[in-house]
Amino acid sequence: MTHPGDGDDAGNGTFAPKKAARYWTTLAPVVTAAVTKTAHRTGRETRSLYPVATAFVLWAWQTKGLELDVARMFRRRVVEEYVHRGMASFTRGSRATYRSVLLTIVDAVTPPSEAPFPIPRSDPTPPYTAAEIAALRSWAGAQGSTVRRRDAAVLLALGFGAGLATRELLSVRTGDIDIRGDEIHILVWSGRPRLVPVLPAWQPGLRTAIGELGDDQWVFRVGRTGVRSAQVTDFLHRGHTTELDVRPARMRTTWLLAHLQSGTPPRDLLRIAGLEHLAALDRIRLFLPSRAPLPPSKSDVERSLD
Repeated sequence: MTHPGDGDDAGNGTFAPKKAARYWTTLAPVVTAAVTKTAHRTGRETRSLYPVATAFVLWAWQTKGLELDVARMFRRRVVEEYVHRGMASFTRGSRATYRSVLLTIVDAVTPPSEAPFPIPRSDPTPPYTAAEIAALRSWAGAQGSTVRRRDAAVLLALGFGAGLATRELLSVRTGDIDIRGDEIHILVWSGRPRLVPVLPAWQPGLRTAIGELGDDQWVFRVGRTGVRSAQVTDFLHRGHTTELDVRPARMRTTWLLAHLQSGTPPRDLLRIAGLEHLAALDRIRLFLPSRAPLPPSKSDVERSLD
């Protein structure tokens, strides 16, 4: 089984990723820094570290939405989440191998004195600008086949229109979409079950898809046998090369910001976003012109009194 980080040693010591080639210029500084430091400290060959490190960094950046930074990414908690969620379709042996290599890198790049401290909160993933959203719409409409155009439109609709995380949007089936007049709702079953209204501007892509698909089919990428976070990346790799940053994590931030800008009550937004605490929304408000903090949630107040 291949992985987004699989690649070849170019023969001169330069790693040449296969599936992550389009993102390599972006990922290379972080991956190379981690691999080089680990090889220096442990004596391991870089060729055994590069594929695993590349796959992990791609997931942490594209799916998890972490900042491209060695210290923020190569943490034990992030590694464990990747192994259990980002490698769900892999064999137990493959997952154990990746985990071992990644923890070796963590031990090499994270000084022991820093290990016991809590992971610092990463900066929120920035939203897309209006120009970037327009470019993504054009990208979706320029795909080379009817099926790819439909999938690209659905990807944007579920990300920008409903704010779904990667695994959530991959789990949506036609039966989970409720269309009633001018309203569309998506029933999310995985992770954080909830009913999510789709923003009107992004409804056309879903309406077209539902009209073309049968009962109980995946809405994005029909024909899959399961759900893997890498399936979004695979879809992007198989299309025409683009320099656009197509990430559900950024789409979700943009969706949250759109609701805050339109005046959606924070409690309602927490419910449809599958979030628990207002602090998560307060971080998104950093992108608003007015940065007044949200009122604390009841649970936050209770914790402060403990």
